[in-house]
Amino acid sequence: MKIYGAGMAGLLAGSALRRFSPTIHEAQQELPNNHAALLRFRTDAASQTTRIPFKEVEVHKLISHAGKLYDKPNLKLSNMYSQKVTKKISERSIKSLEPVKRYIAPPDFISQMSIGLDIQFSSPLTKEEIVARGDGKDDPIISTIPMPVMMDLVDWPMKPDFQFATIWSVWGEIEQPEADVYHTVYFPDYLDPYYRVSITGNQFIAEFIKDPLVHYGVNFDANMLKDLSMVLAREFGIHNLRLKNGFEVKEQKYGKLVPIDDCQRKEFIMYLTDQYGIYSLGRFATWRQLLLDDIVDDVKIIEQLIDRRDDYRRTMIGMKKPKF
Repeated sequence: MKIYGAGMAGLLAGSALRRFSPTIHEAQQELPNNHAALLRFRTDAASQTTRIPFKEVEVHKLISHAGKLYDKPNLKLSNMYSQKVTKKISERSIKSLEPVKRYIAPPDFISQMSIGLDIQFSSPLTKEEIVARGDGKDDPIISTIPMPVMMDLVDWPMKPDFQFATIWSVWGEIEQPEADVYHTVYFPDYLDPYYRVSITGNQFIAEFIKDPLVHYGVNFDANMLKDLSMVLAREFGIHNLRLKNGFEVKEQKYGKLVPIDDCQRKEFIMYLTDQYGIYSLGRFATWRQLLLDDIVDDVKIIEQLIDRRDDYRRTMIGMKKPKF
């Protein structure tokens, strides 16, 4: 078995499918670790799969708009937030502000998952390898490659207009005051450059729809610290902020996905498996919004499909709650 992509989805698949002795192929020269958001899971399934301990926490959420804090969502704020992050109106996490139980992965989750796995770097999937595979039923591939890239690799003639939004996040460690809470505030107004700010233990994460390095200019550190201090004081009640090691900025190209026609999406996923024995895994490869927990469930479905060596389309239709 080959798995293409050594990010979250690929390494979860590698951890869960060790009995297949998978080789993980990564196009980059090192582990990408390109997840720019906090790795929160709704269950501990990923922890059990990887045998890496998670921390169980309770997350509290609010909405900030026009100088007011809201502990209940409404249609206006929900739709404003959706348009801000995707330029379309769709259901987002802001729709529920009830306290929730979450399982927090350790900061080095990606590197921990990679231990013991056979990972080959600078090893992208090529058009030539796909063509040479035939139906690939005796040598399955799991692909986490983004769907638009994969469509180009197989010369898919009906490629839709893929729309997505790049997001950025600014991370920092709070040295003072001492902090160990799990709080999130949503910012649906376009006047706010960030759309979500979170306190996770003693870390803050501010997430942006525009490059913060451009927004805050040449004096990025000073301007960011001034704005962050104001936000943490006004929305979180945290004063006299002092950071430990400054800021870290991360960029995620496919940060927010805009859905495509669902029939076209499923048709392409099934074509890859029928024609080449390639199974699509993860939000980019299947081009849909999903929870991190869904990846664990999808790996189990792919494992069943591989074991059965059955017709992919019939199996997809017949299985309970198909994920694709």
